[in-house]
Amino acid sequence: MKKLFSICVVLFVAMYAVAQATMVHPKDDGKVHLKWATDPNPARVVQTGAFGTMFPDTAVAVDPNASGDSTKVIVQCATGTGADLMDVTADKMQSLVEAGILLDLTPYAKTLGFDPSHTYPSLQKALLVEGKQYAFPCNVAVDAIVFNKKIFDDHGVAYPKPDWTYDDFVRVSKELQDKPSKAGNTDIPFANNDGNGFVNNAIVGCGGQYFTADGLHSTLNSPEVIKAVQLYADMMYKDKVIPTPMDSANMSAQGGWGSGGLTIFSGGKAAMVETGRWYICQLPNFPEMQGHIGAVPLPRVGDRPSGGTCGARGAGVNAKSPHWRESLKFLQYLASPQYSKIIVDDGDSLPPDPNLASSGKALVNDIVPDPEFHQAFVTAINNAKPIQYSPFIDAAITSRWYTEYVQKVENRILTPPQAMKMLAAQIDQQIRTNLERRPDLQKKYEQVTGKQYTPDWS
Repeated sequence: MKKLFSICVVLFVAMYAVAQATMVHPKDDGKVHLKWATDPNPARVVQTGAFGTMFPDTAVAVDPNASGDSTKVIVQCATGTGADLMDVTADKMQSLVEAGILLDLTPYAKTLGFDPSHTYPSLQKALLVEGKQYAFPCNVAVDAIVFNKKIFDDHGVAYPKPDWTYDDFVRVSKELQDKPSKAGNTDIPFANNDGNGFVNNAIVGCGGQYFTADGLHSTLNSPEVIKAVQLYADMMYKDKVIPTPMDSANMSAQGGWGSGGLTIFSGGKAAMVETGRWYICQLPNFPEMQGHIGAVPLPRVGDRPSGGTCGARGAGVNAKSPHWRESLKFLQYLASPQYSKIIVDDGDSLPPDPNLASSGKALVNDIVPDPEFHQAFVTAINNAKPIQYSPFIDAAITSRWYTEYVQKVENRILTPPQAMKMLAAQIDQQIRTNLERRPDLQKKYEQVTGKQYTPDWS
Protein backbone atom coordinates (compact mmCIF):
# COMPACT_ATOMS: atom_id res chain seq x y z
CA MET A 1 0.00 0.00 0.00
CA LYS A 2 2.86 2.35 0.91
CA LYS A 3 4.54 1.65 -2.43
CA LEU A 4 1.28 2.29 -4.28
CA PHE A 5 0.83 5.59 -2.46
CA SER A 6 4.37 6.66 -3.42
CA ILE A 7 3.71 5.82 -7.06
CA CYS A 8 0.49 7.87 -7.00
CA VAL A 9 2.34 10.85 -5.50
CA VAL A 10 5.07 10.64 -8.15
CA LEU A 11 2.44 10.35 -10.89
CA PHE A 12 0.54 13.36 -9.57
CA VAL A 13 3.71 15.46 -9.38
CA ALA A 14 4.63 14.45 -12.93
CA MET A 15 1.19 15.36 -14.25
CA TYR A 16 1.34 18.70 -12.42
CA ALA A 17 4.78 19.42 -13.89
CA VAL A 18 3.55 18.65 -17.41
CA ALA A 19 0.49 20.83 -16.88
CA GLN A 20 2.68 23.71 -15.63
CA ALA A 21 5.02 23.32 -18.60
CA THR A 22 2.16 23.57 -21.10
CA MET A 23 0.49 26.56 -19.45
CA VAL A 24 0.20 29.87 -21.23
CA HIS A 25 1.90 32.24 -18.77
CA PRO A 26 0.35 35.71 -18.54
CA LYS A 27 2.17 38.96 -19.14
CA ASP A 28 2.72 41.37 -16.24
CA ASP A 29 0.91 44.36 -17.74
CA GLY A 30 -1.74 45.08 -15.15
CA LYS A 31 -4.43 43.19 -17.08
CA VAL A 32 -6.25 40.02 -16.08
CA HIS A 33 -5.17 37.37 -18.58
CA LEU A 34 -7.61 34.59 -19.36
CA LYS A 35 -6.92 31.30 -21.10
CA TRP A 36 -9.47 29.93 -23.59
CA ALA A 37 -9.27 26.21 -24.38
CA THR A 38 -10.30 26.22 -28.03
CA ASP A 39 -8.90 25.30 -31.44
CA PRO A 40 -6.16 27.47 -32.96
CA ASN A 41 -8.34 28.70 -35.83
CA PRO A 42 -6.75 31.84 -37.36
CA ALA A 43 -10.11 33.58 -36.81
CA ARG A 44 -9.39 33.50 -33.07
CA VAL A 45 -6.84 36.31 -33.57
CA VAL A 46 -9.61 38.72 -34.61
CA GLN A 47 -12.02 37.38 -32.00
CA THR A 48 -9.61 37.72 -29.05
CA GLY A 49 -8.46 41.14 -30.24
CA ALA A 50 -12.01 42.48 -30.35
CA PHE A 51 -12.61 41.18 -26.83
CA GLY A 52 -9.59 43.18 -25.62
CA THR A 53 -11.01 46.28 -27.26
CA MET A 54 -14.35 45.85 -25.50
CA PHE A 55 -12.74 45.06 -22.12
CA PRO A 56 -9.34 46.84 -22.04
CA ASP A 57 -8.56 45.60 -18.52
CA THR A 58 -8.86 41.94 -19.56
CA ALA A 59 -7.16 39.86 -22.25
CA VAL A 60 -7.80 36.36 -23.51
CA ALA A 61 -5.36 34.00 -25.21
CA VAL A 62 -6.05 30.71 -26.98
CA ASP A 63 -4.85 27.58 -25.21
CA PRO A 64 -5.26 24.70 -27.69
CA ASN A 65 -3.68 22.04 -25.46
CA ALA A 66 -6.94 20.50 -24.25
CA SER A 67 -9.30 21.63 -27.00
CA GLY A 68 -11.85 18.91 -27.76
CA ASP A 69 -10.50 16.52 -25.09
CA SER A 70 -12.88 16.39 -22.13
CA THR A 71 -10.65 14.03 -20.16
CA LYS A 72 -7.68 16.37 -20.43
CA VAL A 73 -9.86 19.34 -19.49
CA ILE A 74 -11.06 17.51 -16.35
CA VAL A 75 -7.51 16.54 -15.34
CA GLN A 76 -6.15 20.05 -15.87
CA CYS A 77 -8.99 21.69 -13.97
CA ALA A 78 -8.68 19.18 -11.13
CA THR A 79 -4.96 20.01 -10.74
CA GLY A 80 -5.59 23.75 -10.85
CA THR A 81 -4.01 24.28 -14.29
CA GLY A 82 -7.14 24.33 -16.43
CA ALA A 83 -8.06 27.15 -18.76
CA ASP A 84 -10.43 29.82 -17.49
CA LEU A 85 -12.76 29.31 -20.45
CA MET A 86 -13.34 26.18 -22.50
CA ASP A 87 -15.22 25.04 -25.57
CA VAL A 88 -18.33 23.05 -24.67
CA THR A 89 -20.74 21.04 -26.82
CA ALA A 90 -24.07 19.54 -25.74
CA ASP A 91 -22.82 15.95 -25.81
CA LYS A 92 -19.95 16.75 -23.39
CA MET A 93 -21.65 19.25 -21.11
CA GLN A 94 -23.32 16.74 -18.78
CA SER A 95 -20.05 14.95 -17.91
CA LEU A 96 -18.24 18.27 -17.31
CA VAL A 97 -21.05 19.42 -15.01
CA GLU A 98 -21.01 16.14 -13.07
CA ALA A 99 -17.23 16.47 -12.68
CA GLY A 100 -17.72 19.90 -11.13
CA ILE A 101 -15.75 21.60 -13.90
CA LEU A 102 -18.32 24.03 -15.31
CA LEU A 103 -19.59 27.07 -13.45
CA ASP A 104 -23.35 27.42 -13.13
CA LEU A 105 -23.99 30.61 -15.09
CA THR A 106 -27.64 30.92 -14.16
CA PRO A 107 -27.19 33.44 -11.30
CA TYR A 108 -25.26 35.85 -13.55
CA ALA A 109 -26.45 35.32 -17.13
CA LYS A 110 -29.63 37.40 -17.16
CA THR A 111 -28.09 40.41 -15.40
CA LEU A 112 -25.00 40.36 -17.65
CA GLY A 113 -26.95 39.79 -20.85
CA PHE A 114 -25.99 36.28 -21.95
CA ASP A 115 -28.90 34.12 -20.77
CA PRO A 116 -30.48 31.73 -23.34
CA SER A 117 -33.00 34.36 -24.47
CA HIS A 118 -30.10 36.13 -26.23
CA THR A 119 -29.70 33.35 -28.78
CA TYR A 120 -31.97 31.27 -31.06
CA PRO A 121 -35.09 29.72 -29.46
CA SER A 122 -34.31 26.39 -31.15
CA LEU A 123 -30.90 26.24 -29.45
CA GLN A 124 -31.70 27.33 -25.91
CA LYS A 125 -32.16 23.86 -24.39
CA ALA A 126 -28.72 22.82 -25.64
CA LEU A 127 -27.16 25.35 -23.23
CA LEU A 128 -28.79 23.80 -20.17
CA VAL A 129 -28.28 20.85 -17.87
CA GLU A 130 -31.26 20.16 -15.61
CA GLY A 131 -32.56 23.66 -16.21
CA LYS A 132 -29.30 25.45 -15.37
CA GLN A 133 -27.17 27.29 -17.92
CA TYR A 134 -23.52 26.27 -18.35
CA ALA A 135 -22.50 27.80 -21.70
CA PHE A 136 -23.17 30.48 -24.28
CA PRO A 137 -22.59 29.96 -28.02
CA CYS A 138 -19.38 31.00 -29.78
CA ASN A 139 -21.09 30.03 -33.03
CA VAL A 140 -24.19 28.12 -34.03
CA ALA A 141 -24.31 25.16 -36.41
CA VAL A 142 -27.10 23.92 -38.65
CA ASP A 143 -26.85 22.07 -41.95
CA ALA A 144 -28.19 22.74 -45.42
CA ILE A 145 -27.53 21.23 -48.83
CA VAL A 146 -24.72 23.16 -50.52
CA PHE A 147 -24.49 22.58 -54.27
CA ASN A 148 -22.10 23.28 -57.12
CA LYS A 149 -23.93 25.26 -59.79
CA LYS A 150 -21.30 24.42 -62.42
CA ILE A 151 -22.03 20.70 -62.16
CA PHE A 152 -25.79 21.24 -62.36
CA ASP A 153 -25.33 23.45 -65.42
CA ASP A 154 -22.92 20.98 -67.00
CA HIS A 155 -25.48 18.17 -66.69
CA GLY A 156 -28.43 20.36 -67.66
CA VAL A 157 -30.24 19.80 -64.36
CA ALA A 158 -32.29 22.51 -62.61
CA TYR A 159 -31.05 23.70 -59.22
CA PRO A 160 -32.83 22.30 -56.15
CA LYS A 161 -35.81 24.30 -54.91
CA PRO A 162 -36.00 25.43 -51.24
CA ASP A 163 -39.20 23.51 -50.42
CA TRP A 164 -38.04 20.15 -51.78
CA THR A 165 -38.56 16.66 -50.31
CA TYR A 166 -36.29 13.64 -49.98
CA ASP A 167 -38.14 12.19 -52.99
CA ASP A 168 -37.08 15.32 -54.89
CA PHE A 169 -33.51 14.80 -53.64
CA VAL A 170 -33.48 11.28 -55.10
CA ARG A 171 -35.02 12.49 -58.38
CA VAL A 172 -32.49 15.32 -58.77
CA SER A 173 -29.63 12.98 -57.93
CA LYS A 174 -30.72 10.47 -60.54
CA GLU A 175 -31.04 13.22 -63.14
CA LEU A 176 -27.44 14.17 -62.44
CA GLN A 177 -26.43 10.54 -62.90
CA ASP A 178 -28.49 9.98 -66.05
CA LYS A 179 -27.67 13.18 -67.92
CA PRO A 180 -24.06 13.06 -69.15
CA SER A 181 -21.59 15.83 -68.46
CA LYS A 182 -21.20 18.10 -71.49
CA ALA A 183 -17.57 18.61 -70.49
CA GLY A 184 -16.96 14.87 -70.16
CA ASN A 185 -16.42 15.01 -66.39
CA THR A 186 -17.00 12.18 -63.96
CA ASP A 187 -19.24 13.51 -61.22
CA ILE A 188 -21.30 12.05 -58.39
CA PRO A 189 -24.56 13.62 -57.20
CA PHE A 190 -23.78 13.71 -53.47
CA ALA A 191 -20.64 13.59 -51.34
CA ASN A 192 -21.35 11.74 -48.10
CA ASN A 193 -19.46 13.91 -45.65
CA ASP A 194 -20.93 12.66 -42.36
CA GLY A 195 -23.29 9.69 -42.17
CA ASN A 196 -24.08 10.32 -38.51
CA GLY A 197 -24.97 13.92 -39.21
CA PHE A 198 -27.12 12.95 -42.20
CA VAL A 199 -29.09 10.47 -40.10
CA ASN A 200 -29.41 12.89 -37.17
CA ASN A 201 -30.87 15.52 -39.48
CA ALA A 202 -33.26 12.96 -40.93
CA ILE A 203 -34.29 11.85 -37.42
CA VAL A 204 -35.34 15.40 -36.52
CA GLY A 205 -36.90 15.80 -39.97
CA CYS A 206 -39.01 12.71 -39.31
CA GLY A 207 -40.05 13.99 -35.88
CA GLY A 208 -37.80 11.68 -33.85
CA GLN A 209 -35.42 12.03 -30.92
CA TYR A 210 -32.94 9.87 -28.96
CA PHE A 211 -34.83 9.72 -25.65
CA THR A 212 -38.18 10.16 -23.97
CA ALA A 213 -38.68 13.55 -22.32
CA ASP A 214 -37.68 12.20 -18.89
CA GLY A 215 -34.52 10.57 -20.32
CA LEU A 216 -35.36 7.16 -18.84
CA HIS A 217 -35.88 5.32 -22.11
CA SER A 218 -34.32 5.42 -25.54
CA THR A 219 -36.60 6.20 -28.47
CA LEU A 220 -34.06 5.17 -31.09
CA ASN A 221 -36.31 2.21 -31.91
CA SER A 222 -39.30 4.47 -32.61
CA PRO A 223 -40.97 4.44 -36.06
CA GLU A 224 -39.71 7.99 -36.70
CA VAL A 225 -36.07 7.07 -36.08
CA ILE A 226 -36.25 3.80 -37.99
CA LYS A 227 -37.82 5.68 -40.91
CA ALA A 228 -34.89 8.12 -40.90
CA VAL A 229 -32.25 5.39 -40.83
CA GLN A 230 -34.11 3.42 -43.52
CA LEU A 231 -34.18 6.57 -45.67
CA TYR A 232 -30.40 6.80 -45.43
CA ALA A 233 -29.89 3.10 -46.17
CA ASP A 234 -32.23 3.19 -49.17
CA MET A 235 -30.38 6.15 -50.66
CA MET A 236 -27.18 4.12 -50.52
CA TYR A 237 -28.34 0.67 -51.61
CA LYS A 238 -31.76 1.03 -53.24
CA ASP A 239 -31.65 4.41 -55.00
CA LYS A 240 -27.82 4.40 -55.18
CA VAL A 241 -27.54 8.20 -54.94
CA ILE A 242 -25.34 8.34 -51.82
CA PRO A 243 -21.91 6.65 -51.85
CA THR A 244 -21.58 3.60 -49.63
CA PRO A 245 -18.45 3.28 -47.46
CA MET A 246 -16.96 1.01 -50.13
CA ASP A 247 -17.80 3.53 -52.87
CA SER A 248 -16.06 6.28 -50.90
CA ALA A 249 -12.99 4.12 -50.33
CA ASN A 250 -12.82 3.26 -54.03
CA MET A 251 -13.10 6.94 -55.01
CA SER A 252 -10.23 7.84 -52.73
CA ALA A 253 -8.12 4.98 -54.09
CA GLN A 254 -8.60 6.17 -57.68
CA GLY A 255 -6.47 9.23 -57.01
CA GLY A 256 -7.35 12.86 -57.51
CA TRP A 257 -10.49 12.58 -55.40
CA GLY A 258 -9.00 13.01 -51.98
CA SER A 259 -10.74 11.54 -48.95
CA GLY A 260 -13.84 12.75 -47.15
CA GLY A 261 -17.02 14.19 -48.55
CA LEU A 262 -16.01 17.84 -48.25
CA THR A 263 -12.72 17.18 -50.05
CA ILE A 264 -14.56 15.47 -52.89
CA PHE A 265 -17.10 18.29 -53.12
CA SER A 266 -14.46 21.03 -52.89
CA GLY A 267 -12.50 19.31 -55.65
CA GLY A 268 -15.45 19.81 -58.01
CA LYS A 269 -16.31 16.10 -58.19
CA ALA A 270 -19.71 16.10 -56.45
CA ALA A 271 -22.80 18.16 -57.12
CA MET A 272 -24.05 18.37 -53.52
CA VAL A 273 -22.92 18.00 -49.93
CA GLU A 274 -24.69 18.37 -46.57
CA THR A 275 -22.78 20.84 -44.43
CA GLY A 276 -22.94 24.04 -42.38
CA ARG A 277 -22.37 27.69 -43.24
CA TRP A 278 -18.86 27.31 -41.78
CA TYR A 279 -17.92 25.61 -45.08
CA ILE A 280 -17.47 29.02 -46.71
CA CYS A 281 -14.43 29.60 -44.47
CA GLN A 282 -12.72 27.04 -46.71
CA LEU A 283 -13.71 28.66 -49.99
CA PRO A 284 -10.60 30.87 -50.26
CA ASN A 285 -8.64 27.59 -50.56
CA PHE A 286 -10.76 26.57 -53.56
CA PRO A 287 -10.96 29.63 -55.86
CA GLU A 288 -12.54 27.58 -58.65
CA MET A 289 -15.59 27.08 -56.40
CA GLN A 290 -16.09 30.73 -55.53
CA GLY A 291 -19.08 32.31 -57.18
CA HIS A 292 -20.48 28.89 -58.12
CA ILE A 293 -22.09 27.55 -54.96
CA GLY A 294 -25.70 27.68 -53.85
CA ALA A 295 -27.58 26.33 -50.84
CA VAL A 296 -31.08 25.11 -50.05
CA PRO A 297 -32.62 23.88 -46.78
CA LEU A 298 -32.52 20.16 -46.02
CA PRO A 299 -35.19 18.15 -47.84
CA ARG A 300 -38.40 17.64 -45.90
CA VAL A 301 -40.07 14.32 -45.14
CA GLY A 302 -43.54 13.99 -46.68
CA ASP A 303 -45.77 16.81 -45.46
CA ARG A 304 -43.50 17.73 -42.57
CA PRO A 305 -41.52 21.00 -42.82
CA SER A 306 -37.80 20.89 -43.47
CA GLY A 307 -35.99 20.22 -40.23
CA GLY A 308 -32.63 19.11 -38.87
CA THR A 309 -30.43 19.29 -35.83
CA CYS A 310 -28.79 22.38 -34.40
CA GLY A 311 -25.89 22.75 -32.04
CA ALA A 312 -23.28 25.16 -30.83
CA ARG A 313 -19.63 25.38 -30.00
CA GLY A 314 -20.24 27.10 -26.71
CA ALA A 315 -17.94 28.62 -24.12
CA GLY A 316 -18.15 27.55 -20.50
CA VAL A 317 -16.34 28.90 -17.44
CA ASN A 318 -14.00 26.81 -15.29
CA ALA A 319 -15.66 26.74 -11.86
CA LYS A 320 -12.23 26.43 -10.21
CA SER A 321 -10.68 29.36 -12.07
CA PRO A 322 -9.40 32.19 -9.85
CA HIS A 323 -10.61 34.51 -12.63
CA TRP A 324 -14.11 33.14 -13.03
CA ARG A 325 -15.69 36.55 -12.49
CA GLU A 326 -13.55 38.13 -15.20
CA SER A 327 -14.38 35.16 -17.45
CA LEU A 328 -18.03 36.18 -17.39
CA LYS A 329 -16.97 39.23 -19.40
CA PHE A 330 -16.06 36.90 -22.25
CA LEU A 331 -19.59 35.52 -22.33
CA GLN A 332 -20.91 39.09 -22.37
CA TYR A 333 -18.66 39.64 -25.37
CA LEU A 334 -20.00 36.52 -27.12
CA ALA A 335 -23.55 37.86 -26.68
CA SER A 336 -22.63 41.25 -28.12
CA PRO A 337 -23.54 42.39 -31.65
CA GLN A 338 -19.85 43.24 -32.20
CA TYR A 339 -18.85 39.60 -31.81
CA SER A 340 -21.73 38.32 -33.94
CA LYS A 341 -20.71 40.73 -36.72
CA ILE A 342 -17.27 39.08 -36.75
CA ILE A 343 -18.93 35.66 -37.24
CA VAL A 344 -21.12 37.04 -40.04
CA ASP A 345 -18.11 38.46 -41.83
CA ASP A 346 -15.77 35.46 -41.52
CA GLY A 347 -18.53 32.91 -42.26
CA ASP A 348 -17.79 30.68 -39.26
CA SER A 349 -21.31 29.20 -38.98
CA LEU A 350 -24.14 31.40 -37.68
CA PRO A 351 -23.62 34.24 -35.18
CA PRO A 352 -24.90 33.73 -31.62
CA ASP A 353 -27.14 36.81 -31.87
CA PRO A 354 -30.21 35.95 -33.99
CA ASN A 355 -30.74 39.64 -34.73
CA LEU A 356 -27.74 39.49 -37.04
CA ALA A 357 -29.15 36.44 -38.84
CA SER A 358 -32.67 37.67 -39.44
CA SER A 359 -32.43 37.00 -43.18
CA GLY A 360 -30.09 35.82 -45.88
CA LYS A 361 -29.41 39.44 -46.76
CA ALA A 362 -28.24 40.13 -43.18
CA LEU A 363 -25.63 37.33 -43.47
CA VAL A 364 -24.14 38.42 -46.78
CA ASN A 365 -20.34 38.79 -46.65
CA ASP A 366 -17.42 39.20 -49.03
CA ILE A 367 -16.92 35.43 -49.36
CA VAL A 368 -20.48 34.69 -50.56
CA PRO A 369 -22.48 37.80 -51.55
CA ASP A 370 -25.56 35.75 -52.57
CA PRO A 371 -28.35 36.25 -49.97
CA GLU A 372 -30.18 33.12 -51.17
CA PHE A 373 -27.21 31.00 -50.10
CA HIS A 374 -27.34 32.36 -46.56
CA GLN A 375 -31.13 32.22 -46.41
CA ALA A 376 -30.93 28.41 -46.44
CA PHE A 377 -29.21 28.50 -43.03
CA VAL A 378 -31.64 31.08 -41.63
CA THR A 379 -34.50 28.76 -42.58
CA ALA A 380 -32.61 25.82 -41.09
CA ILE A 381 -32.03 27.38 -37.66
CA ASN A 382 -35.66 28.51 -37.43
CA ASN A 383 -36.85 24.91 -37.94
CA ALA A 384 -34.07 23.04 -36.13
CA LYS A 385 -34.03 21.10 -32.85
CA PRO A 386 -31.02 19.97 -30.82
CA ILE A 387 -30.48 16.30 -30.10
CA GLN A 388 -31.60 15.73 -26.51
CA TYR A 389 -29.45 13.46 -24.34
CA SER A 390 -30.35 11.62 -21.15
CA PRO A 391 -28.99 12.56 -17.71
CA PHE A 392 -29.00 8.85 -16.83
CA ILE A 393 -26.30 7.79 -19.32
CA ASP A 394 -23.12 9.54 -20.45
CA ALA A 395 -23.79 11.30 -23.76
CA ALA A 396 -20.36 10.22 -25.03
CA ILE A 397 -21.39 6.56 -24.61
CA THR A 398 -24.68 7.19 -26.40
CA SER A 399 -22.85 8.89 -29.27
CA ARG A 400 -20.26 6.13 -29.56
CA TRP A 401 -22.84 3.35 -29.66
CA TYR A 402 -24.97 5.31 -32.09
CA THR A 403 -21.97 5.64 -34.43
CA GLU A 404 -21.28 1.91 -34.21
CA TYR A 405 -24.83 0.96 -35.15
CA VAL A 406 -25.07 3.48 -37.98
CA GLN A 407 -21.87 1.96 -39.35
CA LYS A 408 -23.44 -1.50 -39.14
CA VAL A 409 -26.28 -0.19 -41.30
CA GLU A 410 -23.87 1.50 -43.71
CA ASN A 411 -22.01 -1.79 -44.16
CA ARG A 412 -25.21 -3.88 -44.38
CA ILE A 413 -24.38 -5.89 -41.28
CA LEU A 414 -27.78 -5.02 -39.79
CA THR A 415 -31.00 -3.64 -41.24
CA PRO A 416 -32.20 -0.29 -39.85
CA PRO A 417 -34.95 -1.91 -37.70
CA GLN A 418 -32.50 -4.47 -36.32
CA ALA A 419 -29.81 -1.90 -35.58
CA MET A 420 -32.10 0.58 -33.85
CA LYS A 421 -33.87 -2.09 -31.80
CA MET A 422 -30.53 -3.45 -30.56
CA LEU A 423 -29.16 0.04 -29.88
CA ALA A 424 -32.21 1.14 -27.89
CA ALA A 425 -32.12 -2.06 -25.83
CA GLN A 426 -28.41 -1.59 -25.10
CA ILE A 427 -28.95 2.01 -23.99
CA ASP A 428 -31.96 1.12 -21.83
CA GLN A 429 -30.00 -1.65 -20.12
CA GLN A 430 -27.16 0.76 -19.35
CA ILE A 431 -29.63 3.25 -17.88
CA ARG A 432 -31.01 0.50 -15.62
CA THR A 433 -27.48 -0.49 -14.57
CA ASN A 434 -26.52 3.11 -13.86
CA LEU A 435 -29.60 3.63 -11.69
CA GLU A 436 -28.91 0.46 -9.72
CA ARG A 437 -25.34 1.53 -8.95
CA ARG A 438 -25.63 5.28 -8.41
CA PRO A 439 -27.65 6.82 -5.57
CA ASP A 440 -27.25 10.27 -7.16
CA LEU A 441 -29.12 9.05 -10.24
CA GLN A 442 -31.76 7.47 -8.04
CA LYS A 443 -32.38 10.90 -6.53
CA LYS A 444 -32.50 12.37 -10.00
CA TYR A 445 -35.05 9.70 -10.97
CA GLU A 446 -37.24 10.76 -8.04
CA GLN A 447 -36.93 14.43 -9.03
CA VAL A 448 -37.86 13.68 -12.65
CA THR A 449 -40.73 11.28 -11.99
CA GLY A 450 -42.02 12.39 -8.58
CA LYS A 451 -41.91 8.72 -7.55
CA GLN A 452 -39.71 6.82 -5.13
CA TYR A 453 -36.99 4.81 -6.86
CA THR A 454 -37.31 1.04 -6.64
CA PRO A 455 -35.20 -1.59 -8.47
CA ASP A 456 -38.22 -2.64 -10.54
CA TRP A 457 -38.96 0.93 -11.71
CA SER A 458 -38.87 0.08 -15.41
